[in-house]
Amino acid sequence: MKRINDIVEPEIALIHAPQAQQALRNAYRDCTESLRRIEEFFDAFSTMAWHPDARRIFFHNWRSPGIGSASFCALAFRVLEQAEHAPQHRQVLLLRTAARVSEVSREDVGIGTTNHQLLYDRFATGLTGDDQWKLDRYRMSGAKAYLNASRRYRENGEDLGVAIIRSLPEELYNHGEFAYATPCFVAWRRDRLGRGQEGVKEDLQFLHDHLGTTESGHFAALVRGMEDYFAAAQREPDWQLLYQASRQLIENMATHYGLLMQYMQAAHTRSELEAVA
Repeated sequence: MKRINDIVEPEIALIHAPQAQQALRNAYRDCTESLRRIEEFFDAFSTMAWHPDARRIFFHNWRSPGIGSASFCALAFRVLEQAEHAPQHRQVLLLRTAARVSEVSREDVGIGTTNHQLLYDRFATGLTGDDQWKLDRYRMSGAKAYLNASRRYRENGEDLGVAIIRSLPEELYNHGEFAYATPCFVAWRRDRLGRGQEGVKEDLQFLHDHLGTTESGHFAALVRGMEDYFAAAQREPDWQLLYQASRQLIENMATHYGLLMQYMQAAHTRSELEAVA
């Protein structure tokens, strides 16, 4: 199985700006240990059937497509507002930036496919057995600090260029994580939940909708959006910020998955003890 670093490298190689390539490669190189911990989480996840309560904790805290897409829509609106007040020779670049940013939310809001939040709901409910995973009782405190801060910055941050740079690493990371994790889910469903080939497409449609060019396409769109935005602003992107943001994201996700595994193991053990009591 390819490692996350191997999965994202071809996408990094397609970027025109060598400074961006170097910043992202350096971040992934310097986060080797964190990436290993993330991969180990999904490897370990696939080895257990998990009590439904542990599964509910996982699905409550893994993904929230609706929240993420809303913040990208907010960023696109903010770029459009800036374009409205920009000199005419910069408007085209800003309008193109807004179009690129909006591509990230295209599938999430259901353009060309089923709304990704709905797909995630079906995915989680189908593999836990009910929709209790949505309850706040399964929420982990302090999870995904980078993603939460990045979303807030897209919505309210002062510098839209910074918002775009902070967002780039998310889509690259998503591409790598989905590609790495999907085979783990396939094996988990088959070997631990004992489900046959029938229904696999329905159970795992959320995952398959994020493979191929979906997340890598989002990343490429943001790269082009960054190029257009900074051309309009007539300034150079902060490549050190791109490195720092990439590293912070990966390290925070490794911490998140370490905590998530602890929560899941505790719930699984607790449920087993209650069953024999």
